[in-house]
Amino acid sequence: MIMRIFLTKFPHISAYIALVSATIRHSFAGKACLLIGITAVLYGLLINNLNLWTDEIYSVLMAKDSLGDMFHLLLTEDSKPPLYYLYLKGILALFPNEYEIWGAHFASYILLLAAQLFAVTEVRKDYGDRTALWLVALMLLMPQSLWLAFEVRTYMLSAFLMLAALVYGLRVSEQPELRDYFKLGAATVLALYSHYYCALWLMFLYLFLLADILRARRFEQLKPFLATAGAAALLFAPWLAVPLSTGGEISRNWYVTMDFVRVSAQFFTTPPAAEIWQSPFFIATTLAATSLTFIVICGVTDTAGGKMTKPDSNSKLLTTAAGTVLATYLLLILLSVTVRPMVTTRYMYIFSLIWYAAGAAVLAKSSFLPRGFIIIALLGFAGTYGDFKAAFFDRGFYNLAHDIKAFVPKDKPILAFDNNNLFCEYYLPEHTCLAIVGADGEILRRPSVMKNIALYGKEPGEVTFTLSSYGQMRNNKDCLNYKSAYRISHGTDLCKLDAAHVRQLLKESLDLRLNKYERH
Repeated sequence: MIMRIFLTKFPHISAYIALVSATIRHSFAGKACLLIGITAVLYGLLINNLNLWTDEIYSVLMAKDSLGDMFHLLLTEDSKPPLYYLYLKGILALFPNEYEIWGAHFASYILLLAAQLFAVTEVRKDYGDRTALWLVALMLLMPQSLWLAFEVRTYMLSAFLMLAALVYGLRVSEQPELRDYFKLGAATVLALYSHYYCALWLMFLYLFLLADILRARRFEQLKPFLATAGAAALLFAPWLAVPLSTGGEISRNWYVTMDFVRVSAQFFTTPPAAEIWQSPFFIATTLAATSLTFIVICGVTDTAGGKMTKPDSNSKLLTTAAGTVLATYLLLILLSVTVRPMVTTRYMYIFSLIWYAAGAAVLAKSSFLPRGFIIIALLGFAGTYGDFKAAFFDRGFYNLAHDIKAFVPKDKPILAFDNNNLFCEYYLPEHTCLAIVGADGEILRRPSVMKNIALYGKEPGEVTFTLSSYGQMRNNKDCLNYKSAYRISHGTDLCKLDAAHVRQLLKESLDLRLNKYERH
């Protein structure tokens, strides 16, 4: 009523609103700008996340290292591809130290927006307006996107590069120009240098493309296609020697368990809230993820059964995207059974944009699926977004760092269980941290803690403090617990210990540390 009166009094405003509304309804640019704008605003409101958990701290510390130190760690300890750390290093250089955490999350956030821009340009060029818009909408609404857009790890970068490889690869399999081969090769090499699991998916992508070229008898494309694959393999070969030479170290610290059936299913049926957060709209978020999987499977089934009246580029996008993801997933399951467990939820999330592309291809061709799905997706996003917002602005880690600075004297070494040495290195640079490791524990950034190993033999004094996670100190009653909504499973205890307990911990850990790490 009030709005009607207002518009009556100001008809020019009414006309302007009508024009904007019509533009958004009928213009691809209007719809695309609206979706990307909503993503930028809603996701941008979450950028001021003051938390970093263990793996994210590791990323930031690696990015802050000199290039020499970074590659030394990558070549001797981490063995992960270097691209993300180099990218993060470049982004952090743009931010003052006091905004460093903000900049670290921003690095992933802008990659999501870049992927949306890629969808409305490159994807639209090959698959039309509806497919491009649905892909942008899925990047906005699917619960996995919220996790991808802020995790300070390589996953969003890998997902974007794999999407680019998919689009350029399918373009190459049709009627390519010379520059398309260069684009495919560049996307392939960059993806390989971002995450090793990309190599498994790329293997299936190239097999799918090769089969398509052979089936269509476009033999003139074989030479440039194989040359592109060969050049990409040669460019990645120097780094491939790194994980092969450090395989023993990786095996010792491998953490993925045989519970891969439950874990892997989360990619297809459950948002990250199932693992980390408990959303009040958990059923809706689960339905959103499950519905997309159902839509993709139905689309693949219809295409395979010849029920699509007119096979087109969307059909190829659907079958290639879904087929390569499912083939990679089955290979990971096989390797998990025969070699060692290799399926974990966050590694699976690098395939998210490929999965979205498959879903977009189906939704763009369907006349009845979109309305029901959009309602489920909106409900799921509302629940997930609210949960993420609460978690992101949690101050559990900051409170822990503040209390340590206030109550623990700087001359008292802090005993850090397992990877809590990273927390100390980042949040408490003025303190000395001694890494305490159990038989199955893992110490990251060993050079940063090995220099303190001489301090193990010093008299600890009357009291020392320890940082522990995962309940290592559950029998100690003199502990303060710091639960963070950001990572519930990584709640940390700050415990006060007497000298006898300290000496016991040092004795149990020293031999193990020297025997396990000094030789490497």
